[in-house]
Amino acid sequence: MRKLLFLLLTAVTTTLGCQAVNVTTTAGGLSQAVDDASITTLSVSGTLDARDFLFMTNELNELTMLDLSQATILPYDRGVALYGALTRYMGNEIPRTAFFGKKLRSVVLPANLEYIGYAAFAGCYQLTSITIPESVVYIDDYAFSGSALTSVVVPATVTTMGKGVFSRCEALQSARIEAGSIDKFAFLGDVQLSQVEIGPSVSYIGEGAFNGCTALKTLAVATGSRISRIGAEAFINSGLESLDIINLPVGTIGDWALAQTHLSSIALTDGMTELGKGALAHNPQLTSVSLPGLGHENGGARHGAPGRTRTIDQIDDYTFAGDALLNAGSMIKQGITRIGDYAFYNVSAAIDTMRLPSSIEYLGTRAMAGMTGMQVLKTDAATVPALGEEVWAGVDQPSIPLITIDDQAKALYKDADQWMNFFFQAPAYILGDVNGDGSVSIDDVTALIDYLLGTGTIDMLAADLDQSGTISIDDVTALIDYLLTGSANMSLQRIKAQARARYATTSDMLEAESITLSAGQTRTIDVSLDNAEDLYAAMQCEIVLPEGVKLTDVKGIDRGAGHSCYFVQHKGETNVYTLISVSMDHSAYSGNNGKVLTLTVGADEDFNSADVVITNVRLVNLENAIRLADDAISRINNTSGIEQVNADKQVASVRYINVAGQESESPFTGVNIVVTTYTDGTMTTTKVMK
Repeated sequence: MRKLLFLLLTAVTTTLGCQAVNVTTTAGGLSQAVDDASITTLSVSGTLDARDFLFMTNELNELTMLDLSQATILPYDRGVALYGALTRYMGNEIPRTAFFGKKLRSVVLPANLEYIGYAAFAGCYQLTSITIPESVVYIDDYAFSGSALTSVVVPATVTTMGKGVFSRCEALQSARIEAGSIDKFAFLGDVQLSQVEIGPSVSYIGEGAFNGCTALKTLAVATGSRISRIGAEAFINSGLESLDIINLPVGTIGDWALAQTHLSSIALTDGMTELGKGALAHNPQLTSVSLPGLGHENGGARHGAPGRTRTIDQIDDYTFAGDALLNAGSMIKQGITRIGDYAFYNVSAAIDTMRLPSSIEYLGTRAMAGMTGMQVLKTDAATVPALGEEVWAGVDQPSIPLITIDDQAKALYKDADQWMNFFFQAPAYILGDVNGDGSVSIDDVTALIDYLLGTGTIDMLAADLDQSGTISIDDVTALIDYLLTGSANMSLQRIKAQARARYATTSDMLEAESITLSAGQTRTIDVSLDNAEDLYAAMQCEIVLPEGVKLTDVKGIDRGAGHSCYFVQHKGETNVYTLISVSMDHSAYSGNNGKVLTLTVGADEDFNSADVVITNVRLVNLENAIRLADDAISRINNTSGIEQVNADKQVASVRYINVAGQESESPFTGVNIVVTTYTDGTMTTTKVMK
């Protein structure tokens, strides 16, 4: 019986100890209001000061829930040291280390709180949530470090965050920061942090702010953000995959700020003046970096800031070291004078041409060591830049052409230490002559496409049509534009003469259907390819239309459905157009004797019947060899009553008759009389030339 009574009394005591305690107190009186140090829940109204927090710090070790929403914190300054040697405590302040290491799970802060002290909630390993009132203006160092918070919102009223405020919060998953800045080590080591929203008031991201945030893949930055600086190691060893700062006024990115991330590309802000040491180093997936163009001294060109133009004038030590996949060919912009030690160390990706601007003055020790994918080095600097030690260690310099701006510069480089080890006998090249045959033509387009698809070799310098230092699809389109423009400025006779002098002929040919067309009408003409002799991947030709007829569109169809078509009207020849048809995956026109193109033509009010001639037909086979085909001729008839009737009838058969009177189902070379028989027994004849 006594034992049972003892157990019941113990249970009652435990239950009372775990019950919520609500107290109203005056500053300094909390210890008298709470007579049970084992309570787990406490709500306080009235006034508090630093003495009351010291009581909670030292005595209430089982506290898990604390509600201070109805309390006001008063100043305390009696010359007595309560926390460490500190004797003066402000009002509306949670004192330093007040709840350090406590078992708190839930806290409601005073509505008028202004200051959260040093490590006030640090080490609260069970504290999963807290709301920071919009009255708070200062959060001191490590205030919530090592807590179990899962989400946090820092309001815009906070003007200052100390260092490491939310560091080592390994359960933290989301954060929204509206404060004026994200200070150093703010989220250091928060391995589950995956969602970060940055408000427009944030002016800088401090040193190591997101260091080690391996789940963080991107940032959501508010429109109009004022971020002007990203501190050293801000995102080092994070999971960052993308960072869009091109429209932000970022002027400085600190040392190692974006090192060891998962970035694949980044464009830096125009007007940026400092990119720190190792800022983008050791990023194994980084392939593309756009360095700033000329900006303005007090902002960026994108932000309309006035002043003297400025930009980054050097690439610092280790900036891109270890970025094995980086295409660095055209990265070094005009205005950069110095490339630091190990700046491009082991950037081993294939680089068609590595370009140095005329402004370059110095390349540091091992600045380009290990750049084994570099195929050509081109320098625009007339004066030989100074060098550190072993600038190109590990690079096969004798196999790499060094291209200089002129022979005088070449002589200087050939006598300069380290530079002299490059290959200086690079042959002269014609821009656009991709296959190196001495002329620029449609087969250069297919050769360039082959190279981009991973087969074949090309002249790198000649293939770089846009002079970007990189061979890409942009060079294909630039080459097509070049060919179209060149043809548009040449006469048909000159084009024909050049083609006959250069290319072997083929019996394969184009065939274009005849159509009827009335004034003001738009019709299509199907063009077929009869290729019994070879397979072809591209073509170039001139289309000569009758007076009063315009070419408005060209498309690949049926056998040429995978081909893209480009055309341009000649400048000196009336109604003459140059057409290029090419497959971007180098596939052949399929099958034989089927439609490959459709031409869309329109007639004006003065149109009369006439021939359409497809001339200077250059077909490119799968080996990138050009073959010259015969002209194709079709008839456009101005619709009359009889022709309209014929146009509505079905064709039964077509025969070709040559000048000797021989008949065939396919055209003869030379003049042909085409006899078309319709299903109603009527016939029409047309003279054509093959």
